[in-house]
Parts: sequence; structure tokens; C-alpha cells
Amino acid sequence: MNLLKALTIYFCYAISSFAFSQENLNPIINKLNAGEAAIGTFTRDPRFDLDFVVIDEQYGDINDSLLRRMIYDLSDGDGSPVAAPVVRPPLNMRDTPEQVIPGIIEAGAYGILFPDIENKSQAEAAIAAMRRDRDEVWGSADYGVLVAMIMIESPEGIANLHEIVEVPGVSVLFVGPTDMASYIDAEGPNAPEVEAMVQEVLAVCLDRNIACGYPIVASSPADAQQQTSNRLRQGFKVLAVMTRAR
Repeated sequence: MNLLKALTIYFCYAISSFAFSQENLNPIINKLNAGEAAIGTFTRDPRFDLDFVVIDEQYGDINDSLLRRMIYDLSDGDGSPVAAPVVRPPLNMRDTPEQVIPGIIEAGAYGILFPDIENKSQAEAAIAAMRRDRDEVWGSADYGVLVAMIMIESPEGIANLHEIVEVPGVSVLFVGPTDMASYIDAEGPNAPEVEAMVQEVLAVCLDRNIACGYPIVASSPADAQQQTSNRLRQGFKVLAVMTRAR
């Protein structure tokens, strides 16, 4: 091997290794790639001490102008997120996500929390709606920066879990215990039969090495810390932590 060829190989290897070692723009991906949990919340206010913030269009009156301002407030001023903005779109767009998701991503979202996904076709449509020429979905592209969080909130979603997790780009399965309780007429999200459904989703995630998410609603900061510790011990990797304390 001559010197020129050897140097060419060396520099190509060095450049590729450098690129591979760079942190992702998305704080959620950086945490999960490092084997750590990503901690966030649902809020209208920017929170720089968290990995992500969910902007909730499903239950909040948020127009495009407000969405862009909220996303900007989560950045460091040059477009890079300090806390990753994750948007939950309205449920009535579940079967036609291509009508709203491209605009949300163009506004600067780094993740989408898709509500009440119940089958493989809905999951495929969700991932397809996120793809653009310059941004790819983490899990379906080596250097993807967009995180797809698929909410499992119904018995049908649980019945189809193994098909849903087969869809490339499904980055997180995020359980919705409140809606689970509504579907089965349980007393609330903490009912034993709801927790059994939650643990079923977690078991599939652990078996398939997919991050599992859970929304913690606590009565106090101490309760939030205890619940967070419990869920982390169980194996959850993405937690949205909220407290009713004023």
C-alpha cells in the first residue's frame, strides 16, 4: 500500500469516526443513545432543566404562531433545542397525519407524540408523515434527529403491539393510563387493571429494546421524585413528569 492511499484511508476513517461521535441535536436521542432516561414534562413554558417539553395541541388551543414561539423559546437562539420540543397533535388527525405533521416539523419540532395509535397502519402513516428530505426519523435513519413517540392508550393498541413495534422509526412507546382507564371503565389511571396494561406495554419495550414512556402526575415534588424513581427502576426510559403542587 503506497503512502497516498494509506493517508486517504486514514483520513476517511478519522472523518467518519468524528461524525459518528458527534452528539445528536436532539437531547432525547442523546440520552437514550447513552443508555440514560429522558425526563420532560407537558407545559406552555420553556424549561431548560429538562430533556424535552411536550406542547399539547390535542388539549390546548395552540395556533401556528403560538406553536412557533413556544418552540423558539425552547432553543438557544440559533435554532438548536436546549429542551427538545415534542408536539402532540389533535386526535382527529390520527388517520391523516400527513395534513399536519410536516407543518409541525417545519415549525421546529424535534419529536411528535402521536395519540392513541391502535394498529400498524396508523403507526406507518405517522412515521411516513414525519419524513422530509433533510430530516429523518431516529430509528429508521442512522443520523435521524426526529423522535416518534407512539402513544398506546387502548386494548386494541396493546393487542397490536408486536406489529406496531415492527415499524421502522417507532422510537418510543408512550403509555396513556388515563385513556386506558376510560376504555375499560376502570376507576382511574392507577387502577390495578390499568397498571397491568401499562406493564404489558413495558414488557414488549424491554423485550424489543425500545424506549417506554409514561406520564407521571404527582401530588407534590416529593411524590414526583418517588414515582420517577419507581418507574426508572421498572425500566421506563422516557418520563413526562407533572405535579399538581402550586
